[in-house]
Amino acid sequence: MKRKPGKNNTPVQKQLSATHRFFQKLGYKDEEQLRFVLVHDAQNNYYQRYSSNSNDNNAYNRMPVIPLYKPFHLIEQQVPFITFYSTNGQPVHLFGQNARGYAIFMEVNYRQSRQSSFQDIRAHFIDVDLNKASTITDTKEQALEKAKSLKASKSESIASVSITRTPNSRYLLLAERTKSRIEQLKKTYLNRHRSSIKDAMIVETKNGFHMYWPIQDGSLDKFEPIQKALVNKFNSDPRITNLSRAMRVPGFYHMKDPSDPFMVKVKQWGRSQPFSQNELVSSLQLNVGAGAQRTQRSRLIM
Repeated sequence: MKRKPGKNNTPVQKQLSATHRFFQKLGYKDEEQLRFVLVHDAQNNYYQRYSSNSNDNNAYNRMPVIPLYKPFHLIEQQVPFITFYSTNGQPVHLFGQNARGYAIFMEVNYRQSRQSSFQDIRAHFIDVDLNKASTITDTKEQALEKAKSLKASKSESIASVSITRTPNSRYLLLAERTKSRIEQLKKTYLNRHRSSIKDAMIVETKNGFHMYWPIQDGSLDKFEPIQKALVNKFNSDPRITNLSRAMRVPGFYHMKDPSDPFMVKVKQWGRSQPFSQNELVSSLQLNVGAGAQRTQRSRLIM
């Protein structure tokens, strides 16, 4: 039985109740499983697996990754009460784990189990990360010159810069922006794309936005080409193209810096009706055939 929130909801509880509406916007049916993964933000080791045969009841406080599941109709409507289940049946309280440093992610598209194939497209989506400016150069000297230019730029505000050699012997420059610069870029980005994102569901993250266009009767074969076209149009993270991609869930804290947690929240709900994939391509004038051209482009967002 679902627990009912108290009459005197706190402002935090009112904000967190939007999480259930977020699930509803993605079109999940009552009996369908939602699949979550908890990733320790500080360790950030998304691909490390844990042993599902562990009998240690405290193991989940130390695991970098925790896969979870629950049918939609059993999910509590208030985040402080939400409990999911691990692969060995152990109940895991999401908000408690979030407080311990775990970020809360969910697979957007639907499949019955982690071993099964995907069965339905829930949404097309992008990840706009304004925290980092990156570029790839042919020589270390070019990377150092670019780093010097970024640090001296009056329009930028850089907190740190790193340069690493890539497997193909080029150099990746990665510059992290300050908090104030990220907030400025968030406003600029929304203004620049206002007309294109007016019907999107927008989730604000610490470093940018996740944007969703809920889909009805979508084709699995069309998913990746449309994702790449969205990346190309919105200059978003080029990695967000696979069916199994998990995204941060609104109503929980970004905990990479425990001294400065950020509540991930829905900023705009978008239109009430889901899109068809053809309608999305048409309304955003997506160049689906050119989507793949974006994947190796430098991502310096000024």
